[in-house]
Amino acid sequence: LAGNSFLSDAGYGEQELDANSALMEVDKGLRYGKLGEQCEAVVRFPRLFQKYPFPILINSAFLKLADVF
Repeated sequence: LAGNSFLSDAGYGEQELDANSALMEVDKGLRYGKLGEQCEAVVRFPRLFQKYPFPILINSAFLKLADVF
């Protein structure tokens, strides 16, 4: 929570924080050891893009996908 207050103080809005948290959750799924969890994380990307259509988030997400493949 201390990190979130720092980001809020730095001028990040609630939606950007939510987008960052969602991307971190998907990233955790990609790095998980089980193949099923990794597949589930890949399937979550389109919803992430629809909910948070920020160019920086989409770019970061594609870089994470590129690392997986």
